[in-house]
Amino acid sequence: MAYIGVEPNPGRNREVDDISSGFNGSTTAFTLQVSSENISPGDANSIIVSLGGVIQNPNTDYTVAASTITFTTAPASGLSFFAVVQGQGTDTQINTPSDDSVTTSKIANGAVTAAKLAKPIDLADNEKIRFGTGNDLEIFHNASNSVINDAGTGDLLLQLGGSTKFQVASGGVALTGGAAANITALSDGATITIDMATACHHSVTLGGNRTFAAPSNQVVGQAGSIFITQDGTGSRTAAFNSAFKFVGGTAPTLTTGAGLTDRIDYIIKSSNVIHCAVSLDVK
Repeated sequence: MAYIGVEPNPGRNREVDDISSGFNGSTTAFTLQVSSENISPGDANSIIVSLGGVIQNPNTDYTVAASTITFTTAPASGLSFFAVVQGQGTDTQINTPSDDSVTTSKIANGAVTAAKLAKPIDLADNEKIRFGTGNDLEIFHNASNSVINDAGTGDLLLQLGGSTKFQVASGGVALTGGAAANITALSDGATITIDMATACHHSVTLGGNRTFAAPSNQVVGQAGSIFITQDGTGSRTAAFNSAFKFVGGTAPTLTTGAGLTDRIDYIIKSSNVIHCAVSLDVK
C-alpha cells in the first residue's frame, strides 16, 4: 500500500562521529559531525543518542540546535557515545538555511531551473550577480543603467556555438563576421525629422517638396546613410536644416527623375554638426 504523506527514507540514516573524547563531566554542548563535516539533524527527535549504552530521551536528556547537541547533564569522562541521525521522516523539521550559508559546491549543475523556481529571482539596484574565483564578471543595474562589468583579466567574449563573434578588449572592441543595422522608413511630410534613436540608416520617398529638420536624439559618433527617393511624379526638392553640413557649405540638388534615389552618408561630429557626403542618382 502506498505511503500517505512524506515517506521515511531509513536508508539515509547516518552514524555520528564519536564525541566521547570531549566528555569531562562539565561540558554539555558538543558539535555533531558525520565524516568530520558538521550536520544539522533538524531537531532532537531526528537523532537517536546513546550514552553508556542507554538510549537518551530527546528534548529531556538533550536538545539539538543546528549542529550542536546540548545534554541536560554533562556526560562523565569515559562514558561511551553512539548516535544515529535519522533519514527523512514525517516528524522531521525542514530548516531554512541561514544567510550566506549555501556554497556553490553544495549545488548540483542544472539543479536550479526555471521550472524549479516559484518566481523570478529579483535583485534590487546595485545588487550583483558575480562570476569567477576573483569575482571577475558582474551583472547588475545601478538605478540608471544596466551594467555588465568585466573586472578581471582577459577580455569579454560574446560567442555563438563556441566561436567568438564580439570581443570587448582593453583597446576597444573586435568584431568577427558581418554586422547589419536596420533601415528605418521615415514618415513623409512637409517637414521630416529623423529620430536618430530608431536606427543608423533611414529611407524616405518624397511626395512633395520637403524640409529636413535637425534630427532628434543625436549621439556623437553615430554614422549611417539616408536614402532619398523621388516618388512616381519626381521633381521633388529638399531643403536641409543648418545642422547638416555639406562639402563647400552647399546643400545638394536632388536628382529629379521619377523613382530615382540619392544617398546621404553622415556622421554626427557634435550636437547639430552632422557631416554629410552625397551620392546622386545611385543606380
